[in-house]
Amino acid sequence: MNVLFVLLLVSACSAAKLRPKATTSHAWLLENGAEYSQIIFSPAKNLFFALANNRVDVISVSPGSPFVQMRFDLPLPGQMLAVHPDGELGAVAHNSYISFLSRVGLTPVVATFTVPVVGTSGLIVIDKKACLWPNYGQWTNIVCVNLEGDFESCSSSIYGGGLAFLHPSGSWVYSPNTGLSPQSVHKLATNSSCMDQLWDNPGWGDYYYGNHWWFSYDGSRAFLNTGMTVATTADQNTDMQVHGYFNASTGNNPHTWISQSAQGDHQIAGLKPDTSNITLYSWPYLMPTSTIPFPVPSDPRATNPSPQQVHFADDGRLYTVGKYGQSGELWGVGYIEFN
Repeated sequence: MNVLFVLLLVSACSAAKLRPKATTSHAWLLENGAEYSQIIFSPAKNLFFALANNRVDVISVSPGSPFVQMRFDLPLPGQMLAVHPDGELGAVAHNSYISFLSRVGLTPVVATFTVPVVGTSGLIVIDKKACLWPNYGQWTNIVCVNLEGDFESCSSSIYGGGLAFLHPSGSWVYSPNTGLSPQSVHKLATNSSCMDQLWDNPGWGDYYYGNHWWFSYDGSRAFLNTGMTVATTADQNTDMQVHGYFNASTGNNPHTWISQSAQGDHQIAGLKPDTSNITLYSWPYLMPTSTIPFPVPSDPRATNPSPQQVHFADDGRLYTVGKYGQSGELWGVGYIEFN
């Protein structure tokens, strides 16, 4: 056999085998972790926003273990939390109310207003307003409310239960529906007071678009929890065209969370439902390059680890969110530093 061929074959096999990446990791159980229903990471601030029944805690893990940097007390039980991309403004949806979260210096400020939305399936904060997607009704309307409490029902009808994923540009929202078959995705544009419907996905009925979307660092693609990737452009002829699947799959390749680094070679971190490791993928080919163990707190209560989220940040770390305990009742956070 040709020696060169053998060498190339060995090299190819070696490249295909995933190797652990050299890292240092830290993780902790959150002090009030059993009380939280939702945690959002703000890459603009490197902070975690955690929703409990009657409050939102802003949690920092810098320089050491996590601590509550600020607390917003809520007047009503919270249904859903959203945070502006700059990390300066948050909103919590309640039954028929919305609370805006801001601060004056180091003082937390909560402003609550009535809205004609009983239950929420999607919530975004952008351009000094919050927009809510009602989770009920066959046909309904998105409702947007500004910081003064003035609300508007947007003109386009949507099917109740739609989801909302804000594009990194802040100009568009992709809204997969959850109650229709086959599934469709609405593309909407943010305006000064509401949402304008632009168009729906091409090839209606050809694909399942999942129930969670993340975006590439440059906003050119969306990564779906089905493992599929689609283009995200301003041109209706190319928008939401399918690129393919992670790891060159020919069909669904489920992921529970995906995040891409804006630095260096723009590697992508993915969580899959069948493993507790984090898989790193290359950009732009989305091929697996290495694996990292998901960090687990050194706490006897941190049993049955269930990775939930990964987030690349500008400080070079990969931040993590997990659930632990017999029934996943304890939340924990951490980060990974690449050596």
